[in-house]
Amino acid sequence: MDAVSVNGSTGAQFHLPTEEDLMKCFEKYDMTHEKRGVAYIFNMKNFSDPKLQTRHGSSKDTKHLKRALENLGFHEDDINICKDFTAKEMLGALEEFDLNNPKINIDCFVCAILSHGGKNDIICGYEGKVELDELLSCLRPDRCPSLTGVPKLIFIQACRGSKIDVGVEKNDAAETESERKSPKIPIMADMLVFHSSYNKHPSIRNEDKGSWFMQTLSTVLMEHGTDYEIMKLLTAVCKRVASFEFKNPDNPECSGLKRKARSSSKLC
Repeated sequence: MDAVSVNGSTGAQFHLPTEEDLMKCFEKYDMTHEKRGVAYIFNMKNFSDPKLQTRHGSSKDTKHLKRALENLGFHEDDINICKDFTAKEMLGALEEFDLNNPKINIDCFVCAILSHGGKNDIICGYEGKVELDELLSCLRPDRCPSLTGVPKLIFIQACRGSKIDVGVEKNDAAETESERKSPKIPIMADMLVFHSSYNKHPSIRNEDKGSWFMQTLSTVLMEHGTDYEIMKLLTAVCKRVASFEFKNPDNPECSGLKRKARSSSKLC
């Protein structure tokens, strides 16, 4: 294998994947374990900071997602509802998962965070704030060995800023074995993170019916969760959420605003 240039220098080498390596990318996760999975739903409705409004409708999102997970085979005892946790308690719950479940035998791990958020993926707890990356790092293989190789599905219902998406009008335009070192896996392997909005944009929640994203996600999982693989399901969620339009009779300029759910990572 010839040396290749990296940032203007030579000497770095890489090995092209073999056909066998590429075929492994299409392998499916094993869904025949003892349990379907474990889920944590952080339902952040109330906050100690008076500047953070009560998230009316969040409990309805939680209820619907729990029902959808049970429909997919999750046992009720394996769905942990964490209501109004502080930022420290949220971290603690994820940090302690491996200690409490060293030899867990599950198909997948689900974590849904329903809260206020901000730029740079800040998540608000009942008291205090925490970076999403800090929460997710608790699930890394080096910190949570029990979830190594287990698909981790993370759903974030939180604003990521205040930038408005006004939408746009549609148009009609059409290596050899001896050279190989011990295998390693990416530090954030087997993790898919799905946000309710793009970075720097807010999310939309109806105080009576719940949030656009969580309600759509629960409905799609409930009705089609056993029919399609996860990426196809989440694509449907994206399309559905994108079809909604925000109506504000008190502020006509804000009517017609769009929202798009977004996956920021992929299972690999």
